[in-house]
Amino acid sequence: MRVAGLDIATRSGWCIATGSTYQTGLFDASKVGKRKVSCDAERNHNFRQWLRTLLITNEVQHVAIERRAVSNMKKKVRDELTGNMVERVVTNDATAATLAYLNNCAQEVCFALNIRFEIVAVQSWRKDFLGGQKPGPGEDWKDVAKRVCQMMQIEARSKDAAEAAGIAFWLQTQLKLQRAHSGAGPLFGEAA
Repeated sequence: MRVAGLDIATRSGWCIATGSTYQTGLFDASKVGKRKVSCDAERNHNFRQWLRTLLITNEVQHVAIERRAVSNMKKKVRDELTGNMVERVVTNDATAATLAYLNNCAQEVCFALNIRFEIVAVQSWRKDFLGGQKPGPGEDWKDVAKRVCQMMQIEARSKDAAEAAGIAFWLQTQLKLQRAHSGAGPLFGEAA
């Protein structure tokens, strides 16, 4: 079965997997050729067209999409009471809105093409793909995914593509487990 893993953002990592063969890449929805998109609507359209083409061309039968994370970041702001600079956790609303839209758009494209899709939490696919490995000094989780891809001889030129390979790997694992739990079916098929 041909599956796809998607790590969705403005620069989306993707992976098409069949058995032990993984093809990965990165798509930047903020560019059309070398030109930057003119507005959010053009970016969204660009993403939708690209994903639709990717899924149809590769005859993908099942897709796993990483659940969007809330985009929180630390920012130094002036405390209104003391006047001192303090570090606060704030939500980047524009980024959160973009991620939500692109994630929903991916679901809509799959639905329109009648392709089954799963939404997977980052903790779930990382547990299966990374096998307990953790970031070393100066690394983040994306570095670990890239390292695992190298160990598995999956060519992933970007960290986002490496994460997409992990998402596709998780989906393959889930589908194998589902087949194992469903049994082999009737010995001679259904009677006429």
